[in-house]
Amino acid sequence: MYRLSISDFIKKEKYIISFGFAVFIYIFLFSLFLMNSINLSIYMSLCYLILLFIFLIFLYNEKNKIHNEEITWLNRKEFDEDLPNADSKLVDEIKRLNKKIIDFKNLEKTNNYKIKDYLTVWTHQIKSPIFALRLLLKQDEINISECNKKIFEIEEYISNILGYVRLNSNSTDYVFDKISLDEIIRDVIRKYSIQFIGKNNSVEFKETNKLILTDAKWFSFLLEQIISNSCKYTENGEISIYIEDDELVIEDSGIGIIKEDIPRIFDQGYTGYNGRLMKKSTGLGLNLAKEIGKSLRLNLRCESEVNKFTKIYIDLKNVME
Repeated sequence: MYRLSISDFIKKEKYIISFGFAVFIYIFLFSLFLMNSINLSIYMSLCYLILLFIFLIFLYNEKNKIHNEEITWLNRKEFDEDLPNADSKLVDEIKRLNKKIIDFKNLEKTNNYKIKDYLTVWTHQIKSPIFALRLLLKQDEINISECNKKIFEIEEYISNILGYVRLNSNSTDYVFDKISLDEIIRDVIRKYSIQFIGKNNSVEFKETNKLILTDAKWFSFLLEQIISNSCKYTENGEISIYIEDDELVIEDSGIGIIKEDIPRIFDQGYTGYNGRLMKKSTGLGLNLAKEIGKSLRLNLRCESEVNKFTKIYIDLKNVME
């Protein structure tokens, strides 16, 4: 039992107590003046004083009950249930903080599930290029070009997992600066040149002559996810990169995306019809691009027609110089 001390009670309820004694003095003086009888005045004042003390005892018991509930609850190790029902500022603050704790725990659980799902898919997918590379290395005549493709795929998977970890860390290393959009695009095109050649895809890049305020490393990583995805589903085709109404467009002439899948292609783990058909998609790349875009103030959207084209739009309005 945690008892509220009398001195703390008087401090907390000093205005009520002061008002009660002020009324006591007023009744004594008023009755003395009105009835001109000291005995009657004392009698009436004592009756009021008794009622005042009864009220204060009742009030003290109620406040002591609240105090006991609050202290008992605060001394617990777990704060997620049995909150005090008392109406006070402390209880309101406790409930507010408790809600924040519960929300944080729920968010942490959700993030843990996402990480677990991501790692499950990632672990399963990275086995494919590793297994293929082992088979290539067992052949009498090693195909260096094919080996390099598989090594590139493995490096890409490793880059993705590192990017995912950094993106979900509490201290993501963003460094914003004015950079040339064309320079970033050229670097990414060079990086994926082996993939373009391997798929017999041509690349058409129209210079934008634009400066953007962003983090060069993260913007490059975002662009890599989109171009990698375009290359994955395009063969003997063309990938075009150009500006249209302050949006950077990455267009490919690949297999396209069915209408039902378009609203969900940026969801984590969603592979859609194409991913299930070709067994190539992890459903992670475009989700990473979307999450990075949020941090860089870039909105992503998609347009596509089956067997015709897919266009990914990166809205640059918020970062254009």
